[in-house]
Amino acid sequence: MNRREFRTATLLVVGLLGAPAVLTAQEECEFEPSSAASAASEALQAIGEEATPEQETQAFMAALEALQPELESDNAVVQLLATQIYLGLERFDDAMAAIQRFEELTPPACLVHGESMRQNGWVRLYNRGIQAYNEGDSEAALASFAMASEFSHDLRSFNNAALLHMEAGDNAAAVETYQAALAGDLTDADPAQVQAAIKGLGDLLVAEGRAEEAITAYSDYLAQYPDDVVIRIRYALALSDAGRADEAAGIFEEVLSRDDLTPQQWVEVGVGLYNSSDFENAAMAFGEAREANPYNKEAMENYVNASVQAGQPEPVLPLADTLVQWYPYDEANYQLLASALAKANMDDRAMLVIGQEESNEIVFHFVQMAPAAEGSYVVRGSLEAREGVTGSVAIPFEFLDAGGQVVASETLTVEAPAAGQTQSFRLEVSPGVPVAGFRYQKSGA
Repeated sequence: MNRREFRTATLLVVGLLGAPAVLTAQEECEFEPSSAASAASEALQAIGEEATPEQETQAFMAALEALQPELESDNAVVQLLATQIYLGLERFDDAMAAIQRFEELTPPACLVHGESMRQNGWVRLYNRGIQAYNEGDSEAALASFAMASEFSHDLRSFNNAALLHMEAGDNAAAVETYQAALAGDLTDADPAQVQAAIKGLGDLLVAEGRAEEAITAYSDYLAQYPDDVVIRIRYALALSDAGRADEAAGIFEEVLSRDDLTPQQWVEVGVGLYNSSDFENAAMAFGEAREANPYNKEAMENYVNASVQAGQPEPVLPLADTLVQWYPYDEANYQLLASALAKANMDDRAMLVIGQEESNEIVFHFVQMAPAAEGSYVVRGSLEAREGVTGSVAIPFEFLDAGGQVVASETLTVEAPAAGQTQSFRLEVSPGVPVAGFRYQKSGA
């Protein structure tokens, strides 16, 4: 399975707590004086911008020792300061206990300080999960994302945890994680993260034969986000799986009549129709996506595939050939072209295409482009080498704007994996202008 890409979050800057004093939120917030908290705060002053990790740890340990005499007290500021110290020491269980104790003890006007600590605990754990995942330790990453979600109801940690449950084959835990994510307060949630959660939940429920539950989940979501065409298509698919074909057909018809969808939305619509075996309308949707963006690899591939499945191979033969020319290592595109030729009764040419693919020294799988950070784009996929291919492989990539002009070039350089093994790759560019698509050449071309 291709490893997913998770992004880090920015750590909020939370000032060190000074001597207990009157602080101001929306109304007056006053903490009870504490000599232990004052001594601990003084110890923390040793942490400056130039402090090394070792010096930070020493300062946190000294602060914890100073706080020890009152650590079990009912003084709210002591518990708040203990949370800050435990977070610095990455003792997250202790930090959670301290912040919960603080919230029990503090007046409502002071809760804002606890919220800041919770957010910083979330960021530390979330980024810890990212690091563990990038190092290949999915179990540690899952534990960090799960605990991050206890600190703050941020859908990014829930969604990442659910994906890792799925990668581990525990769909039941993934469903529970998505449900917990959507059951929380979503007032300020990122709509893209809410959509990701409902997509993940609905897809899992349908796959598990729980279409009625998926219908309910989609319906609840659409009551709040009625214009989300991606979820409307998934809703229609769930209706089809539940035997409610007439209702599903009405949704498909309504969506196909729209003229305001983005290329990616048309791709999503096409995928939904394809999965419901409506290949003709799926081809129509993918065709709309390609018309809006002629350089979208996913739209091109799906348009050819759906057209072939719909028994209409002739119109897409030139496009199928273009896919092989633009993506000469993509095994799936040779198969698409061969299939289209066979359906068009051109078996001899189909056999030649299969022979061409088998002569390639390198094979690509599931290569697609997606936006990354603002202004950046990432191409991800995996590759394998044929028997006897060794050493470094350099593959030139070109990135195209909406007019088909090359706006960036980058060479993917990798060591050929051992025969029979697959290796993931990632290529990122920041051309400073919107990128519509990409293509690449054979090594040495």
